[in-house]
Amino acid sequence: MQFRIPDDIVIKAQANITDISMAVAVEFYADNRIDHADACRLAGATSERFNRELLRRGLGIQIYSPDWQRRPAI
Repeated sequence: MQFRIPDDIVIKAQANITDISMAVAVEFYADNRIDHADACRLAGATSERFNRELLRRGLGIQIYSPDWQRRPAI
C-alpha cells in the first residue's frame, strides 16, 4: 500500500518520513488499533525509542504478551 501526502503539507508541517511514520504509529497505538510491536515496526523504531516518544507525548506504555487477547476475562 502506498500513501501520498502532498508536498506542501509536509513542508508546512516541517516533517519527514520518520516524523510521519512515528506520528501514525503513535496514533494507532494510542487508539489500541495496533499493538506495541507493530507500532515499533511501523515507526521504524526500537522499542526503547518508541517508548520515549510515547512518554514525550504524555502517553502510557502498555506491553502485553502475544497471547493477552486469548485469555478469558476474570
